[in-house]
Amino acid sequence: MVKKSFIIFGASSEIALSFKQLCLEHGHTTLSISQNNNFDSLDSSIIKVKNYIDDFKAIKVKLQDYENINIIFFNGALYENRPIQFPSEEQIKMTEYINYTIPLELTKKLNAQIPGIQKFIYISSMAAVKYRYKNYIYGQNKRKLEKSIQDLNLNSYLIMRFGKVLTRMSEGHKNPPFTLSNTKAATLLMKKINSQGLVYPNFGLFVISIFLTLTPKKVINKLNL
Repeated sequence: MVKKSFIIFGASSEIALSFKQLCLEHGHTTLSISQNNNFDSLDSSIIKVKNYIDDFKAIKVKLQDYENINIIFFNGALYENRPIQFPSEEQIKMTEYINYTIPLELTKKLNAQIPGIQKFIYISSMAAVKYRYKNYIYGQNKRKLEKSIQDLNLNSYLIMRFGKVLTRMSEGHKNPPFTLSNTKAATLLMKKINSQGLVYPNFGLFVISIFLTLTPKKVINKLNL
């Protein structure tokens, strides 16, 4: 296996932490970028930022030390779980900023200013297949991100559409078929890392995506799928 450098945005998420461990086990190099204050600021493989976009210059300088670069975005926020929780106006704005604006704007900057990036990798969601009442804002922004990335005509990209992954973000949501632990999700992502385009972690989720695509939205919302 060719050794890679994985630049991990949103590195404090549970999937990101599990994925980083797999990278190290496979001999890959990692650089973790996070807004989480609990990260060790003395670790040279970690960058703590206040804002990913505003602090881009510091990130750009650090990337000069890496080769065979693969950029991966684990940024995600899910505030809605209707009818249990309807997002506030501020949460709606944050959902868009975290799930859409940050990965898209960073991709544009990185693609334009960092030569030789091998691949951009994005964590998407089954919520992007069809906007559903229970997580409409989240799904809308994941879908917007997918479409925007496809329109950028990047040299190489991978979009992984997971179902539910057991993390802090998904607490309080029911477990649909093919729910994954964060370690299993990270393992499946590593196995698919050389794939291209829009990819599902397993065939079952692909089948469900077809079902959701063909099912009228009113039926999906009524069944709370």
